[in-house]
Amino acid sequence: MKKNQPLRFIQISDTHLRTRPNERLWGVDVDAGLAAVLACIKQRHWPVDFMVATGDLVQDDGEAYARLRSVLEPLGVPVYCLPGNHDQPQVLRECLSSGLVRWERQVINGAWQFILLDSTIPDSPGGHLAVSELVLLDQLLTANPDHYAVICLHHHPVLIGSTWLDTMISNGEDLFAVLDRHPRVRVVLWGHIHQAFSARRREVQLLGVPSTCVQFKPETETAVADDLPPGYRWFELDDQGTVATGVERIDWPFSNQLLA
Repeated sequence: MKKNQPLRFIQISDTHLRTRPNERLWGVDVDAGLAAVLACIKQRHWPVDFMVATGDLVQDDGEAYARLRSVLEPLGVPVYCLPGNHDQPQVLRECLSSGLVRWERQVINGAWQFILLDSTIPDSPGGHLAVSELVLLDQLLTANPDHYAVICLHHHPVLIGSTWLDTMISNGEDLFAVLDRHPRVRVVLWGHIHQAFSARRREVQLLGVPSTCVQFKPETETAVADDLPPGYRWFELDDQGTVATGVERIDWPFSNQLLA
C-alpha cells in the first residue's frame, strides 16, 4: 500500500478445483468460472495489493492444489489461502507453504492485520473454531493493538437464514467473545455459503461472498442452486479504519458459457 492510498484486496472463495480441468459442480464448469472471475477482477478492480481465498479451494482432491497455484500465481500478487470443509488442511499446508499462493495465519500490511483461521472439522461439512484457534486469534490481536483487524475464515459464524447451511455452524459466539475484547476489529469475512451476505455487529462488518462457481439461493430450507453468476468481493481500507466493500459478479454472457 502506497502512502495515503487505500489498501486494496480481493476475496475469492469456493473455487472447488479438481486435478482434471473443466470438472463440474452442480453443472457449472469450475475452471471456466474461476477464469471468468479472475478476468473480471483484472478488468474492474486491478491492481490490488493482495487476494484472500477463503476455503474450499479444491473439491476433496489434494492433487488439485498444484493446479490452483498454477492458475493464481500469474496474477503476480500474494494470494493468502485458508482451508474449507472440502480441503485437506495438511496437504494444503504442505503444498502451499511458500510462494505467492500460500496459507498464512497472519498478514500485516500498513495499519491493518489479517488473521486467517481454520474453522474445519475433519470429515465434516460443519464448522467449529477449536480452542487453539481462538487462543491464536486472541494472541495475535493482543500483540497488535494499534492495528485494525480483518478476520478471515471459511464457515459463517452467524445465521444467514438458510436452514441447511445454518445447521453447519457451531461456536460463533466464542469467536465474538474474543472479538469483543478487541475494539479495532472491523471485518469478519467468510466463504462456504456461495452467496453474498452483509450484516453488522457493533463496529464489525460481517460479510459473505459468492463462489467462483455455482451459487446457492439465499433463505432456503434445502440446497437450491441460484441462477446468479459467479463473483467476488472487493475491499478498500484506509489507515483510519474505514472499510469500503462490495460484491462484483461476472457478466451474463460468460456465465452462460459455464453451463454449456
